[in-house]
Order: sequence, then C-alpha cells, then structure tokens
Amino acid sequence: MINTGTLTPSLSDLGLPAVSVGPEVVIAAAAVVVAGWAVNKFSDYLIAKSIKRRHGDKHVIKTSQRISAYAIYSLTAVALLGVFGVPLAALGTMVGLIGLGLSFALKDMIANFISGLLIMINRPFKIGDQIEVSGESGTVRDIKIRASEIKTYDGRKVIVPNSVLYSNTVINNTAYDERRFEVVVGVGYDDDVESAKELAMGTLEEAEMTEDNPEPEVLVDELGGSSVNLKLRGWTKPSKANMVKASSEVTQLVKDKYDDAGIDIPYPIRTIYMEE
Repeated sequence: MINTGTLTPSLSDLGLPAVSVGPEVVIAAAAVVVAGWAVNKFSDYLIAKSIKRRHGDKHVIKTSQRISAYAIYSLTAVALLGVFGVPLAALGTMVGLIGLGLSFALKDMIANFISGLLIMINRPFKIGDQIEVSGESGTVRDIKIRASEIKTYDGRKVIVPNSVLYSNTVINNTAYDERRFEVVVGVGYDDDVESAKELAMGTLEEAEMTEDNPEPEVLVDELGGSSVNLKLRGWTKPSKANMVKASSEVTQLVKDKYDDAGIDIPYPIRTIYMEE
C-alpha cells in the first residue's frame, strides 16, 4: 500500500516554518491590508495633483496611478507574508527565480511596457495627434501600457505595440501649428509665366484655408512635356482634413483665375512620328 501522506509536502519540507494563525496575526494582517489600501489612495491623490499641475491629460493620470498601485500592492503582499511568518530571505530568492523566468518568457511584453512608460514620459506624441508609423497613418486614440491605438483616415482601427512606436521612426504630422501643402499647375509655353505666377500668388493669399505666416510662395517647378509647371506652396493647419481642403480650395481658385485671364492649362501633348 502506498502511503499518500508522504506525497504531500509540508511547510517544513519547503523550508518554511509552520504558521499559527491567532487573533493577533489576523489583526496584524487586516492592519497591513488597510494600510496598503490607504497608501494607494493617498498615492492616487498625489499623482493626480502633480500631473494636473503640469497640465497632463487624464490618460497619463490613470496609467501612473495603475503603475503605483501595482508597486504598493506588491509590497503589501510581501508584508502580509511576513506577518504570517514567511521568511523574507526565502521569499526574496523565490521571487527572484520567478522573475528571472518571467523576464525571458515575457520579454516582448516587458519591452512594450517599458516603451509605453517612456512614451508617456517623453511625449513624442499624444492622444489626438496624427502620426505615421510602419506604413500606417491616422489619429492616436489611446496610449496604453502594452500598445497604442490608431484610427486610420478611412476608419480602421490599428493596434501598434509600444516597442515599435518607440524604436521605429514616427512622423508626427500635427506636432507644429502649421504644415505646408503643395499644388502643381501647368501653364502653356505660349502664356506669360510671370503673370501666371502673380495670379497663383493671389490665389494663395485669397484662399481661406491658407495661413498668412509663413508666407506662401510660387515657384517654377519644371519644363514639362506640354507645359511649364508651377508649384504653389501654402501653409495651413496641420490636420489631414485641413491639408486636403486647402489643396482643393487652391486648385479650384487657380483654375477659375486662369480661365478668366485666358491662361491655358494644356492637356498632355504627344507627337507621334509614323514611318511609311
């Protein structure tokens, strides 16, 4: 007959002392739990007050409070084990081994976690910014510990790991107050290029979506196959919607002005030589 009692390890077999739970231990454990809860609440208050003073957003407050809670409740758990008589030296060794194993198993998650913290601290972009990363572009909707959420301009939801956002090149299209757009228009070789440039500059100055500062400019871009191409450069608010609207407005206005002035916007011309 097998003695099943030998198959169940006791606390002494694990190197831990037997725990005698008396009223004093229960009271001490309750006091530790209450103290951990109170410290966490006080930490939440201090974090919220500090971040609001620096004009931080609600998402940063929530994330910082969550990280603080992880640390405080972890220490509370260690204190509880101490109350119940678990040796802290043995506990430290066990936690160290477990942490070493988890660090290898969860290295990608840890990298994303650290990258998320660095993004929140350094703030290369924030919620509401329009960014481009790894071939995707759109508006940042949320920044979480593991990954960030981007809503593309055509309404798709893209989840990007924070390690990708922090280690790769990220273009923040709305980091500054203005952004330059360009419209290319061609005029015929027989037309007066200088008059065409003046009309184009007047278009940029009259367009409602175009900012006065920095000043717009009109450049002769190239001598094309059937036209002299002018490049109209203007500045507008940096969002994708403003860029599209400004380009559309300037294109329509310059077309109307050239029609009124009799300036030709020629079709592409191809000359074909046919042998007999």
